Amino acid sequence: MKRAFENSRGIVQRKEVFIGIDVHKVSWHVTARTGGEEVFHGGIPGQYGALRGLLNRFKGCQMKVAYEAGPCGFWLHDKLTEDEIEVIVVPPSLIPVESGNKVKTDKRDSRKLARLLESGLLKRVYVLTEEDRVDRELLRTRRQVLEHRNDVARQIKSKLLFHGMTSPFSTQTWTRGYLRWLKELIFEREALRISFDVLIELYEYLTTELVKLKKRILELSQSGKYRDKVTLLKGIPGIGTLIAMEILVELAEMERFAKADELASYIGLTPSEFSTGEYVRQGRITRCGNKRVRTALVEASWILIQKDPWMRAKYNRLKGMKGGKRAIIAIARNLIIRIRRILLNNEPYVVGVC
Repeated sequence: MKRAFENSRGIVQRKEVFIGIDVHKVSWHVTARTGGEEVFHGGIPGQYGALRGLLNRFKGCQMKVAYEAGPCGFWLHDKLTEDEIEVIVVPPSLIPVESGNKVKTDKRDSRKLARLLESGLLKRVYVLTEEDRVDRELLRTRRQVLEHRNDVARQIKSKLLFHGMTSPFSTQTWTRGYLRWLKELIFEREALRISFDVLIELYEYLTTELVKLKKRILELSQSGKYRDKVTLLKGIPGIGTLIAMEILVELAEMERFAKADELASYIGLTPSEFSTGEYVRQGRITRCGNKRVRTALVEASWILIQKDPWMRAKYNRLKGMKGGKRAIIAIARNLIIRIRRILLNNEPYVVGVC
């Protein structure tokens, strides 16, 4: 392979070189193409220094690199950009798939990326700045801890049900009184008491961490970068500081969405469609895109329909035709479109107005 590459050095000079990288934790597979031909294909250690050494062989060429978005993040994108090499990070869900091809390997993936990159058939994800990614990580960590705490709460309730224990509270909300009742339960066997105590302590620990994260997010929301936008979004019934920040850090620059439909599609609030000939059927939302923003919008929409008469009327009308779940999704889609308009025009939300 090395000899074949060296024989191709004269061919690739001053030409465009398209490089596909299949990125993993330990090793990477790299394929380079130019002029419709493959000039390099092989594995390298999963380190930027090894890749940089390979790319140096194409010195004098116009290089374009592509790799899939995934658990390895965007640090490789940052490194290549710093070295003034054009790079696109590709969403795996939008990579064209060959019908009937059931074989997937690292070698094939890098070849496929290089070939599609050369053909101009790859789409890219929007890469946030490093500062924006750090802010987003704070909000995502809070959401992860919250989901973890919800799991622990469900586990405790499952144990109560399994052992035939009934709460004296009309609703099992996680108040101080409810937690006190859990701690004061009497068990005949010590092992059962220990099992409950471990989960209760874990629940309380996660609650403490959520308080810390919330405090840090509230401080961040008052920075010059977010303060004015957060104030605008908090004018919408159902949106507080946490949801406002979650929307802002996940979507970043609203200007990148040229149309409202593009934003709705990015969040996964666009109906799926199955059409053939004169037959057209729209199904459930695609659920592709940013799940975190979609979840936050649905949470806000349940409160919004209680406080905005126009939104409540629309929800009731849609609920009668399509059911409650589809109706609230439609409200969430309408909400994100209005949020886009609010942020772009720097105008407040008006209750009762379309």
